[in-house]
Amino acid sequence: MVGSHCEPEYFLRIVAAKLPRVSFSVQIVPDMIAVEAGATQPASVVIENRGSELDRFEMDVEGIDPEWKAVPVPSFAVEPGERRTEKVFIKPPRASESLAGNYPFVVRVRSLVSGETRTAQGVIALKPFHHISMEITPRKGFVSAGRKQNTFLISIVNLGNTEHRLHLVGNDPEDICAFEFEQEHVAVMPGQQKELEVTAIPTSSPLFSTGRLIGFAITARSEDAPNVVASAQAQLEQRPVFTPASVAMVLLLALLIGGWLLMAPKPPGIVFSVNPSDVTQGDEVTLIWTAHDASSVTVMEGDKELYSGPNLTGRLTVATKDQSGTIDFRAWAGKEGRKSDVISDVVNVNVPEKAPPPQIIKFYPEQRRVKVGQPVTLRYSLANATRAVLGPEDKELDLQLDRIEVTPPAAGPREYTLVVYNKDGVAAKQSIRVDAYEESDATILNFVSDTQMATEDDFGRVTLTWQVTNSARVELKTNDSPPVVVDPSGTKEFNINAKTTFTLTAYDAKGRTRVKSLTVLYKARSLPNPNEGTTGVTTGGTTSGPTTDTSTTDGGTP
Repeated sequence: MVGSHCEPEYFLRIVAAKLPRVSFSVQIVPDMIAVEAGATQPASVVIENRGSELDRFEMDVEGIDPEWKAVPVPSFAVEPGERRTEKVFIKPPRASESLAGNYPFVVRVRSLVSGETRTAQGVIALKPFHHISMEITPRKGFVSAGRKQNTFLISIVNLGNTEHRLHLVGNDPEDICAFEFEQEHVAVMPGQQKELEVTAIPTSSPLFSTGRLIGFAITARSEDAPNVVASAQAQLEQRPVFTPASVAMVLLLALLIGGWLLMAPKPPGIVFSVNPSDVTQGDEVTLIWTAHDASSVTVMEGDKELYSGPNLTGRLTVATKDQSGTIDFRAWAGKEGRKSDVISDVVNVNVPEKAPPPQIIKFYPEQRRVKVGQPVTLRYSLANATRAVLGPEDKELDLQLDRIEVTPPAAGPREYTLVVYNKDGVAAKQSIRVDAYEESDATILNFVSDTQMATEDDFGRVTLTWQVTNSARVELKTNDSPPVVVDPSGTKEFNINAKTTFTLTAYDAKGRTRVKSLTVLYKARSLPNPNEGTTGVTTGGTTSGPTTDTSTTDGGTP
């Protein structure tokens, strides 16, 4: 038996009333983001869920180069009436391609429940940076009686992100050269390289003098930003026809030849050095020696012999390993029983300070239990860490962020382990667990009774009405009685004589269940009390109201 309240129009009104009304707003704070190239600047995106149901949103940034943005949490859930703030990071690279100026962008947020989309506009104000590099080739030129001038090639590169118009100037400390440029003013765009020639011309060329080396510099100064300057240095050798040194060299050469013939055999000698002289424990030092008038070389480390042999020129690498303090290296040369002076060099070995141990300050999931295929955000905070790895995927974490989104691949518990390392390789570890479950596709739209309390006067009559969708099988049971298979939608009348609980179980195609229960009370007929006479009346039976127990079971088999 079906009452008027069970008509199709009634069910449509109930379903329409239960449908969520989704509405939300999006705002960027601030909407004008000033950032320097090569730096990372966060922006806050505020999402307010104005609906009456829990909603899940998907967020992305549009309108700028993908390499300029980072969205740590692209999807998240917001409770009804809640305002949630998520971060997006703007990180334009420090390169000439990142031109200074304003870049509008849009943050697009879409509801994964209703498909509704909201956008908020912002502007990235990329600040200018300046870097002008200049080189000159060759580094050394010359002029002589037959060559009055020397031409150099200047290469200018604009490594900044703004255009510069440069003014080129040449000067030397003695002010004895004139400089002629192919272009005295040159404009260089960001990332552009330009090459031009400059000619250095000495103002005087003596025929008889000592040769001299003229150092000069070419300077490029920006006309737009005078504090932006680049310079390159080179040398110009001025060669006279005759020099006192050339005459002296001939005389000296004659004297040396004569002295060589007259001199007795020289004693052995050695030049010995150790580089570097100040190292950290575990570093290597290099021993270098050159001996003359010798037949053998001996190199010692304290009382330990490192080398003894005939190589008069050599190089030896020594590791400090576990040594500390001062190490004394010595070397000498020998020939036919004669020994050179002992040359010593000292190296100071410093013990490095140990890095503080890494710490995992916090590591937890935003949700402990999620549906299969639904992502979950793991939050973390670290200290003294140079590297962080999340298992079991062995994924490297970005130390600049404080969260990562993961998706459990299957139903059941899944353990995530965070391992962090400091620069010395010392590790710290912490594990958390996230439970993933599968939800039944079956839905119980309606399961009601026509009364909350059945009476003995009405023979305990109760009428149940139900409606189920996406089910492969539906069962109805009363208290502890065996379940009975029923249609997905229907009405059934029962006669009860005590408090009774009805349970409706819906199975989907994979055997996952959805369960709802309701309880109907029972009231017995009122009987006269013989102790009070015929005028007294006693009310018996249960007087408490009906209770309804609704539960959902994920998983299970029919």
